[in-house]
Amino acid sequence: MSKIFSDTEIVPAPGEMVVHSGAANLWRGPEAVGGRLWLTGNWLVFRSHAVNVQRGAWAWPLRQIASIGPVNTLLVVPNGLEVVMDDGDRVRFVVNRRRAWMDAVEKAKG
Repeated sequence: MSKIFSDTEIVPAPGEMVVHSGAANLWRGPEAVGGRLWLTGNWLVFRSHAVNVQRGAWAWPLRQIASIGPVNTLLVVPNGLEVVMDDGDRVRFVVNRRRAWMDAVEKAKG
């Protein structure tokens, strides 16, 4: 399950590097929350822009990601990414170059 963090709580562990990052939207109910998505060796992290209704940062441990795959937004636009957690929770993002995101997450998971 994701956890919401304050900006000061999201600090990589010593030696932990960001391995992939980019602009993204996180679907939270009817709102596509704009922000940045990044991947470390242990976490998938999303931080919203300040202008969103829903603001904050969310993080998902890589060890709890059961699968990651492509989805279409608005039923036809091939820019969606769905992350399925081992507890069945599903998280959807709009990203650029979703294949690169899927490959990066799979590689980081080991």
